[in-house]
Amino acid sequence: MKIITFGEIVDAGQSVFHSVLSVDGRSLKHRFEGVIRVDNPYRSLKDHIDEIPKKVEGLAIDEVLIDFAELRFCNSNGFYVIMDIVEAIYTSASDAKVTVRRLDDDDWQRETLPILLNVDDESIGRRTSFTNVRE
Repeated sequence: MKIITFGEIVDAGQSVFHSVLSVDGRSLKHRFEGVIRVDNPYRSLKDHIDEIPKKVEGLAIDEVLIDFAELRFCNSNGFYVIMDIVEAIYTSASDAKVTVRRLDDDDWQRETLPILLNVDDESIGRRTSFTNVRE
């Protein structure tokens, strides 16, 4: 597994959030870890979001895992950052099947993630499946 791009939010001198995209053969994995509480997460993550399509281009990805199991909190500003990261992944790996790993006992993840991922869009919904895990 090779990390191809990494984004981080530092708040009050502490690393509080990581967005990590890695590749292993024809598989892409993205992990969200930590908390997004800052007012402007784009300040920290814009370059990372812009890098995603550049790093994925030409990789011939068959499958994608987007892992939310380590995301502990996300404020409303963070929703938009997550939507942009996910959109960059879906667009860059446009033919790949996507599995979303989420916490089974987290109402926010069970109710909000399908909305943030826009699974009602047929082109996204038919490619997306969910795996629920326990903490």
